[in-house]
Amino acid sequence: MGVRDAAHARDIALRRFDVAVRVHGAVAETTIIAEFANEGREVLEGDFRLALPKGAVVTGYALDIGGALVDGVLVDQPKAKMVYEAQVRRRVDPGLAEVVPEGGFRTRVFPVPPGSGRKIQVRFVAPVGAEGFRLPLRIAAAPEGWTVRVVADGVRAMPALLMPDGRQGTWQSGGQQGGQTAEASGKGTLNGAIVVAPVATADTIVSRHRTGERYVQLSGMLRQAAAPKVGGTLRVYWDRSRSRLADRHDTEYALLRQVIAALQPRQIEIVTFASDGATRTVAATADAAIEAVRGVRYRGATSFEAVAEAAGPATATAETSTDRCLLFSDGRPTIDRASVFAPRCRLDAIAVSPTADIGWLRHLARATGGQAFAPGEDVAGVAAALATAVAGVAAVVDEDGNELAVVPLAAPPGQWRVVARAPALGGVRVRIGGTETLRSLGEAVPFDGDGALVAADLLTTFGGTEQRAEYVTTSRRYGVASPSLSFLVLEAPQDYLTADIAPPANYPSDALSLYLESRKRMDGERADEKRLRLERVTHDWTEQVAWWKRRFDPIAEAAPKKRAARNARSNNPPAVVMYAPPAPPPPPPPPAPEPGEAAPVGADIVVTSSRVQPSAPAVSIEAWQPDREYLRAFDAAPARFDERFAEAESEAGGVPAFYLDSAEWLRRHGRTMDAVQVVLSALELPAANATTLGIVADRLERYGAIDRAIELRERQAALEPDRPQPRRLLALALSTRAATRPATALADLTRAVALLREVAVMPLDQRWDGIDLVALMEANALLPQLKRLGGSSPLESALTALLDADIRVVVDWTTDATDLDLWVDEPGGERAIYNHPRTATGGHLSNDMTAGFGPEEYFLHRAPAGEYVVRANVYNADRLDPNGLSLLTAHLFRDFGRATHQVEAVDIELKRDEHGEKMIGRIAIPSK
Repeated sequence: MGVRDAAHARDIALRRFDVAVRVHGAVAETTIIAEFANEGREVLEGDFRLALPKGAVVTGYALDIGGALVDGVLVDQPKAKMVYEAQVRRRVDPGLAEVVPEGGFRTRVFPVPPGSGRKIQVRFVAPVGAEGFRLPLRIAAAPEGWTVRVVADGVRAMPALLMPDGRQGTWQSGGQQGGQTAEASGKGTLNGAIVVAPVATADTIVSRHRTGERYVQLSGMLRQAAAPKVGGTLRVYWDRSRSRLADRHDTEYALLRQVIAALQPRQIEIVTFASDGATRTVAATADAAIEAVRGVRYRGATSFEAVAEAAGPATATAETSTDRCLLFSDGRPTIDRASVFAPRCRLDAIAVSPTADIGWLRHLARATGGQAFAPGEDVAGVAAALATAVAGVAAVVDEDGNELAVVPLAAPPGQWRVVARAPALGGVRVRIGGTETLRSLGEAVPFDGDGALVAADLLTTFGGTEQRAEYVTTSRRYGVASPSLSFLVLEAPQDYLTADIAPPANYPSDALSLYLESRKRMDGERADEKRLRLERVTHDWTEQVAWWKRRFDPIAEAAPKKRAARNARSNNPPAVVMYAPPAPPPPPPPPAPEPGEAAPVGADIVVTSSRVQPSAPAVSIEAWQPDREYLRAFDAAPARFDERFAEAESEAGGVPAFYLDSAEWLRRHGRTMDAVQVVLSALELPAANATTLGIVADRLERYGAIDRAIELRERQAALEPDRPQPRRLLALALSTRAATRPATALADLTRAVALLREVAVMPLDQRWDGIDLVALMEANALLPQLKRLGGSSPLESALTALLDADIRVVVDWTTDATDLDLWVDEPGGERAIYNHPRTATGGHLSNDMTAGFGPEEYFLHRAPAGEYVVRANVYNADRLDPNGLSLLTAHLFRDFGRATHQVEAVDIELKRDEHGEKMIGRIAIPSK
């Protein structure tokens, strides 16, 4: 695959660059075509990045395949990335285009052969705001030249135009729909921007989307602002989550001061909130209010749960006494997304972050009669709008009164402007401040931009995991990319078949015919595939059960060559995990093993080194610990953690590893609640993705925050439907909750076993061979408790058998294309390893997972006395994930599937260039 890092980066020359912008009323649609040339001697991967205008929505991407531009198809981002990198490793043509959370666009193209080049096309839509439209362009000289073409229609007068070479644009007739055109071209470098001045639009502009749907831009004059209503209570909701750490708080303070001066409230309530709850203080003056928010600590995830409770019926008296509410936030929650925040006051939202989810905030505010603002330099203008609370567009309805989807657009002072879905027939009525205005609709002109903006706004309302399918369907219908859906272009029909992705409509006809023929054949084979899969799993499970039942000589000696392998020790000092002799296994009882929580042990005695410690925990791991400067700083002054944490965060807080390390430090020092808050901060990072959800969920399980862990597991499973690992881990989290919450135990266990069965028997990519038997081990361990609660098993009788074990070890890791092996060295000198998975004493190692993620499992039904050394051998850590280094998580079980079961977990980092053995720990079983 090659190396992808800054040290190996090379510039790829830009051969040609063409930009076309259509300004249709107050919406601009931009198409960029860029051709790159590789003038070196190596095959390169192209990486093209583009800063998008404010409010932009990416609606198309294409890559040249065989000399023709082939459109990308929208795919779940984790799958798109995985497929792309698999194609790169095979050295075939893929293209990946992503919308990054910071608001930009990035595309990666492979290969760019030496002496050759590639061509890409990207299309996006953006509103022409109150400050106009600006597209920065900074490119090197293009030997074949660059061109810029701007077309404007639906405007009362042609706006001033600045071209990226610094010259004024000259409008000429001949544009679309009676509009005008301006052009520029050259071959030199560009270090400027296309700047379109604010536009004066027609009152009604009708367009037709490629789906056949009609949309309309509407505008008009607002009523004259009334004098601000003074007195009363002003409530300020202040988001103090981690994502707001670097926001422009000085702008917020200035805005808040001006609003307070205009409203002159009798009382000011300050409610600060994040994932750890909400705090309420009362301020008498603007200075006191600003001082209250100036001192907050930005930590944890964005959550409205605490303020949603505060807005509920229990506090109706307090709520009804609140005259105005302001919300300072960057928008969409990252945890507790089922909570509904609906304060009983007019709520206006203010978002100063360039990455704020202004669409989500707009819907939240509009439900209370308020508006959402994204103040730039015009703080005074926003403050005036907040103080007067001028009524904006409340709704757009058809002639029968049915409400239509509507999106507010920035407008000049004293005006309003929206884009709305239009009815198939008839006009619309605009409701503003209790009055209605009827607008008739003229002929629609072809334009996709209006529909894309309305669709993108609608997508902000699909927050729940259960709405994921609707989110994907809507995104694909309107071609709207997002951080969770990326454009992917593949080359051959087989590539689309392998990835289980339908090619685009403009895929070459001969290749499309081949794809459709193969797809039809594959669909016809699906039923047989399911049957064959079940037969294979049943066969493999039957063999595993037979191995488990078999009696082995407890003093069996491994062959000399196996003993020699045992002596190949790591230099790392191993952890020691020791146990009392196991009692004979009772009849298979629950509870099932749950990762991250150990059952009470009773009279077990733990032996560490040679000292007997009756009061020690039954399971302990002291394996790998991260070596970080900030952890040493924490250790040097534990009482000053918060101060040291803030200092380190400015340097190291760009990746989740910092928050994972810090959270674990807090847990070890008895501050578990603080650990939860710190680890949730990782969800707020720009690089956070589906993998981050899984990493944080794992920690939350260990810290006892099981509901939030399950929420994140649900989201990861929805974002990565093609991987079985997230569903398995979700099932285990549900089983953990079932063990501690009787009220929902039956429902949780029923779903957990069903998920594990699905993982085990449904057809899977061959890369995941082996997860089926691991899932069956876990499902069967849950069945006794499920049946005691009155539930029924979904497992086939041939797949039902509880395989309890003295020792069980399971490892998972966080990245694909990372090949590692689980090794267990047994007391007799024999090593369980990928090429020797069955040992003379009954040790059983699962299938070798070479493609990443895991799991791999070792179990031993009856463990002879002695030391069992557990290692992971890393062959290939494929890449650096945006989350930082890959993480291996090992769970060590004692008495798996029995009432006395215990489990402990440990994380180990996998450095990219570090191969070889990684010590996990030792399990020591004394003689009876």
